[in-house]
Amino acid sequence: MKKRNDSNAKKEVSLLASVLLFVIVCVAIAVQKAIFKGDMGSMFFMLWVIVIPFGIFHGYTSSELEKAALEFTHKALSAVFVLLAAGALIGAWIASGTTPTLIYYGLKFINPKIFLVASMLLCSLVSLFCGTSNGTAGTAGVALIGIGNSMGIPPAITAGSIICGAFFGDKMSPMSDTTILASSIAEVDIFKHIRHMVYDQIPGFVISLVFFFVIGLRYGGTVDSPETLALMGGLQEHFNLGIIALIPLAVTAALLFFKQSALLSILGGAVSGILVAVFYQGMGVAEAFGIFYKGFSLDTENAALATLLNRGGVAGMWSLAGITLFGFTIAGMLDYLQVINRIAEVVTRGIRSITALSFITILFGFIGNAVAFSQNFAIVMTGTLMAPMYKKYNLQPKNCSRDLEAGGTYGCMFIPWNANTVFTCGVLGVSATSFIPYIPLLYLTPITVLVFSLLRFKTEKIYEDEDYVDVSQRLAADPAKQLEIS
Repeated sequence: MKKRNDSNAKKEVSLLASVLLFVIVCVAIAVQKAIFKGDMGSMFFMLWVIVIPFGIFHGYTSSELEKAALEFTHKALSAVFVLLAAGALIGAWIASGTTPTLIYYGLKFINPKIFLVASMLLCSLVSLFCGTSNGTAGTAGVALIGIGNSMGIPPAITAGSIICGAFFGDKMSPMSDTTILASSIAEVDIFKHIRHMVYDQIPGFVISLVFFFVIGLRYGGTVDSPETLALMGGLQEHFNLGIIALIPLAVTAALLFFKQSALLSILGGAVSGILVAVFYQGMGVAEAFGIFYKGFSLDTENAALATLLNRGGVAGMWSLAGITLFGFTIAGMLDYLQVINRIAEVVTRGIRSITALSFITILFGFIGNAVAFSQNFAIVMTGTLMAPMYKKYNLQPKNCSRDLEAGGTYGCMFIPWNANTVFTCGVLGVSATSFIPYIPLLYLTPITVLVFSLLRFKTEKIYEDEDYVDVSQRLAADPAKQLEIS
């Protein structure tokens, strides 16, 4: 961003003032989330009336701060469009029978002997194709808790397998808001981001599967619980299930395989879902296109089925889009006022290695989840603070986005008062601390990332001919490299 020319007329923002403003932003988000249950996007927007007067006090004008906010949102625009397309895809895949088919056959073929393993795998699949850990916990997770209870498995253990699967799929999904945010704030292509995370996810994922397999050997029983049978019966009643319903999945997979953009791949899956809904499910054309924007809705007395099906649509993503846009405006103004730089200078002053850099980034993700009750806030603010430091150490942006997810996405479930934890505990019927011993994936991922940093494994450089040193100026004069890494 181009800095102002009249810097001499400005009062330098002190470290104390920077910390005070940052704390006010965090507290405002926490209060509206915990006490008033308000919308975080609205709170970000209302914070303009605090941040702009702060800037005016230091000699800035409201117009230049507004301009800085709008310019910074350019980083978020691609993320917003992907979010909106993901909403359309979620609704379209329900209408086409794609999501119902995946869940139906996932529940149908669960083997009691490997129930916990199957639970984790099913939730991984559902979350991967829905892009939401909360949505997965509130749908497939509810059914799986019922099955686990009927088999005599403690709810906390079943919840652990559900959480591990739901968060893994969410993290690896190009439709996930946290995945989109992390790649966007770090300025890296979302598929580069996901491919880079595969390496640190595989060890924890495999170990978690073994963990749940061993625990599951102690239990037995049947998967034919009333809740599961009712859910499967409802899916059969309202949809034509089968291979044709999976065409939208195949279309999306093909577009991804041929390395098309996330936006085109998701839109292609959504449009093909609308076509399948019309020609295979027998839905009216006007109704099907309405689902693309408004989401799917079904009038049913089955609460689990309603939770599973009644969602999606472009309109359903406007709130998340607002959080993203308004969050980026606050980040842009804080960046323009040099508030972020002041704090970063102190925080990173003692960093002497890329391992320490990863550790601080992950730690800030946990802190952001604790003080603002929100993954999105944790990722946006940590990314704004730490992303420039990765260039200083000659690290590609995808290293930053990976570390942001290790702390910002997974860190929320270790905070009992975080919004994601409260929601998950509510739908699964477990306490906020009971499942913590049974989420090995969420423990292992940050550890794996730190080990990789220590061993210099998959900590890829911007310039191979340089060590881990400041290459900011060289990169600023190298547009081709900027394009290559983002």
